[in-house]
Amino acid sequence: MTSGRSAFLRNPIVQSWVGIGLTAVLLFFSFPPVGHPFIAFIALVPAILASTQNPSFSCWRKAAFTCSWILWISLLIWLRHVYPPLGYIGLIFLTAYCALYLFSWLIFLRWVFPTTKGASIGYRVLVLLGTAGAWGTLEWIRGNFLTGFAWLPLSASQESNPVLLSLCSWVGPYGLSVLLVMINLGLASWIIRMVRLARDTHVTRPATTTDWLSRLTPELYLGLSPLLLGFVVFGNNIQSRMNYPTDSLMVGIVQTDFDPNAKWDSHRLENHLQKITEFTKAAALPDSQGQRPDFILWPEAALPLTLNNYRYVEILRELSQQTQTPLVIGAIDKRDEGYSNSVAVVTERGIQSPVYAKRHLVPFGEYVPMASVLPLRKVVPIAEDCVAGNSPSLLTVTNRQGQSFQGGALVCYEDVFPELAREHALAGADFLIVVTNDAWYGREMGAYQHAAHSALLVASTGLPMVRCGNAGWSGSINATGLSQAVTASGQPADTIYFAGQRKLSPIIPKPKGLPHTPWVRYGDWAIALGTALAALALYRRRQLAN
Repeated sequence: MTSGRSAFLRNPIVQSWVGIGLTAVLLFFSFPPVGHPFIAFIALVPAILASTQNPSFSCWRKAAFTCSWILWISLLIWLRHVYPPLGYIGLIFLTAYCALYLFSWLIFLRWVFPTTKGASIGYRVLVLLGTAGAWGTLEWIRGNFLTGFAWLPLSASQESNPVLLSLCSWVGPYGLSVLLVMINLGLASWIIRMVRLARDTHVTRPATTTDWLSRLTPELYLGLSPLLLGFVVFGNNIQSRMNYPTDSLMVGIVQTDFDPNAKWDSHRLENHLQKITEFTKAAALPDSQGQRPDFILWPEAALPLTLNNYRYVEILRELSQQTQTPLVIGAIDKRDEGYSNSVAVVTERGIQSPVYAKRHLVPFGEYVPMASVLPLRKVVPIAEDCVAGNSPSLLTVTNRQGQSFQGGALVCYEDVFPELAREHALAGADFLIVVTNDAWYGREMGAYQHAAHSALLVASTGLPMVRCGNAGWSGSINATGLSQAVTASGQPADTIYFAGQRKLSPIIPKPKGLPHTPWVRYGDWAIALGTALAALALYRRRQLAN
């Protein structure tokens, strides 16, 4: 009986399904809000170990795609809330598309990693770096191909781990994913070495310290190096900011909780306008220390009125005048060729120039691809496409001490694309602003997953962020990527889904003269290097096969 069970567990087919399936489960529990960042350090280990049992490619492919698809369905289950029942169609096809990338990496892993057995140290290190690089390459392609769907890179698992997040300042979000895969490969290599050493030497006595040290491998040192580097970079980032004078911005948040479809109902406009006005006036009041916000932030497309509506602009101008506080609002802006999803600064003098227009639009959400060729408008409820902006227009805000700062605005889905934040940083932004409408996600994981991307942008650019959502995650993220959400009663354990206003802790814009982070200066150099190493590893593997 025991022998039969042991033989069953040693079956490569069983090991393929169990190994990849366990990796899928661990990956799910790596991401917020249900997981923990440290799980990402070991999530890939079961699949890596299973690949060394040389399962057939037929079995490996079936297990890889099935488990990858189930994982993405679990991560994006909130899609069913978007334009129901059309969201279910997106849930099926978009998750299948995302699964192709994890599937491709697992095929790469199965093809290359088992060949390290008995190989030279140089080849083993090349395979480790190339396999990690392949993961980053695939994430980068997913984030850029066909307009890109950059949702949940592996690095998003570290949104609450400022030490590992600090590495984004050098390698960016995709590069941090590469380093996390390196940690997994290093640990798996160590486990494989211990198992093989135990089998080869038939060790039966208790292991001594010398025995354990003999089991360490160069791959383990290399794999764990990101952890050490994280502490070094984290400390250096903090130390570098201490050499510059710091100014601050006080920000008030107005969070709405409007149904995303009912928000456009003209019969509810007066009620929604009254609520957002009341919240704004309350946000402008002095706190217990007598401090008032330097500006008040509204969510994406806060009201279904355009900036060309004279009466609406007058209401905004009068509200800013009454509260003696500028407003930074998500709004619809009428342009010659259509409408843009925008962010504007409103003072007692009216709408300030420039107005930022969203640059990366959501397919089937803000425009319909190939609508002139295919009759997609009959099934997708978008009567008119939005118009994309073409520049990182910075918004000027001034604190009550008269100091002016440049804010780089991102609208909703834009904060999952690191390059947009990088362009803001290069344009001279002192801090980032995100306005969003997370009501489309339901009250599940979507809003938390979305906010994790904002932490990656902050850590990569070194620019702090203020964030305001309709029925979503609102709050601030400091320059190290550490987040502080506002909740229903101001307690971290309470819900992020509420309607009301809050004052944020002061944010410290990027100090004048502080240089750009290496990632802002050089971009995704780590992905270019990882791609080259992945290609080289494949080339050396083909040489061995011949």
